[in-house]
Amino acid sequence: MHPGLISIENQIAAMAERWPGFEVIERAERYAVWQGRLRPLQRYYTVRLGYRVPLAIEAFSVLQVQPRVQVLDPVLERHSDYEEGPVPHVYMNRDEPTLPYLCLFDAYNQEWTPGDLLAETIVPWSSRYLFFYEGWLATKKWRGGGRHPTREERHGITTEKAIAAV
Repeated sequence: MHPGLISIENQIAAMAERWPGFEVIERAERYAVWQGRLRPLQRYYTVRLGYRVPLAIEAFSVLQVQPRVQVLDPVLERHSDYEEGPVPHVYMNRDEPTLPYLCLFDAYNQEWTPGDLLAETIVPWSSRYLFFYEGWLATKKWRGGGRHPTREERHGITTEKAIAAV
């Protein structure tokens, strides 16, 4: 195991300690899926969290290997007329369009890395997202922050930056 990567066994142990209500429902060598309930404010949400630990030899970006979180029940409501609608800060899920993946951090600024425990980052961030989601449903305004990737970031375009003017 690469020193900067946390093994799936250690992720599972940390989740069991910090979030005992989250059950491992699928397991492979470097992969696990958890399911559990969160109650950020008024409602309970059943969420699914899937994560695969990348190999140290793989060339990967955080965007490619980030954990995937979905709200299973109740399904996130769609409101095209609300700010940031139809559903704020999610990634489309082509396989299950009604179950998008939550956008919980800025992958382009490395707010999360495979060296972070899911129990200390992704699960609390999921609860925080759902807190702001409930506010969005009540006010039609998204107050959860975040940003949308630039065109360059979405398409992998890099530009040289001057270090200093002479």
